[in-house]
Amino acid sequence: MKEDWYLGFNIADLIVKRLEGKLSKEEEQTLEDWKYAKEENLVLFHRLSQNPEKQFFNRENKLEDSHKEQVWEKIRLSVKRQKRTRILNSFMKIAAVFVIVLGSVFFFSNLKKSVKDDSETIITPGKNLALLVMGDGEKYELDKEVQLQESGVKITNDSDELVYQKAEVNNKAKKQLTYNTIIIPKGGEYKLTLMDGTKIWLNSNSKLRYPSVFGSDVRKVQLEGEAYFQVAKDSLHPFIVDVNNVQVKVLGTSFNVNAYGDDDEIVTTLLEGKVEVKDEFFGNMAKLLPNEQFRFNKLNGKCAKNKVDAKIYAAWTNGRFVFENESLQEIMNRLSRWYDVEVFFLNNDAKNLKFSGDVARYENINQILEMIEVTQKVKFTIKDRSLMVEKI
Repeated sequence: MKEDWYLGFNIADLIVKRLEGKLSKEEEQTLEDWKYAKEENLVLFHRLSQNPEKQFFNRENKLEDSHKEQVWEKIRLSVKRQKRTRILNSFMKIAAVFVIVLGSVFFFSNLKKSVKDDSETIITPGKNLALLVMGDGEKYELDKEVQLQESGVKITNDSDELVYQKAEVNNKAKKQLTYNTIIIPKGGEYKLTLMDGTKIWLNSNSKLRYPSVFGSDVRKVQLEGEAYFQVAKDSLHPFIVDVNNVQVKVLGTSFNVNAYGDDDEIVTTLLEGKVEVKDEFFGNMAKLLPNEQFRFNKLNGKCAKNKVDAKIYAAWTNGRFVFENESLQEIMNRLSRWYDVEVFFLNNDAKNLKFSGDVARYENINQILEMIEVTQKVKFTIKDRSLMVEKI
């Protein structure tokens, strides 16, 4: 038991030093050997490394269930005595020692049960979720029915789609150019029909700013995230999607724009019609025809135009996830947004693995993970809403 206590303190110190970036090569190897010695160690390492305070307090319920009041009181008093400036280290060391050492008595039986329960965790897909911010700052959650009127425009969402239509008002009333914003959280999606008849599908973790009524010049909207556009034809009023100083200009067409803030590239893929993509910062410009794609790197200004199967990039609007020789990191980014999970790669090499597949977007996440695991290249572990990815 004495050796167990020594091991507990040693590993706890190493985990703390890892968070502080102070591990030597020898200590890093020791921690790696312990981490992969058994599954319980890997689970424990992940939990303590990501959010030690939360994991520490989550142990309280398990302790109460096991009637170890004396042990808990001893640990709680020890934490209380620590100085505030060292609270993180205290939580880490005490929690790690407690789990590693006392686990041989009673905790790992609970942990193993937790692993089994977590492996059966069902993470459901996204759904229709959005927040509408009006020009005057009023906010409306679109999971509830709304009926609004603004500047001669009727706004409704009767069938999980936000629709702008002309309202019956005095024709002499002056029309103001007011801007609305629709915000889609992680785990959400929503469809929007603008005043001119343009239809827009907004993917999770996206935002669109647009006028309730377009002016007399161009039809311009601002996008953050991903959206699929079916633009109503109007040769006199070009439709422009502004994305971080990159503009996609069309007259009437169908295209997909992927422009998440945490991605290096802005990707425009054309399905029908013609578009012109212009980068205002570096001066790049390209005209696209159907099944052509323009990739622009925001960091270095590099761009490329390629032939693609455009339907793949718009498959999400039809309830499909389609991956075509896509890196696991890119796939995990998409799943993270749609299923609202946090992804952790336990090996950096796993990020560059390539996969192809076609799976329903509205299935639980396990369906997709099992499809990838069949390749025997990678293993997934789900804990609460965290997804750990490990190369085999």
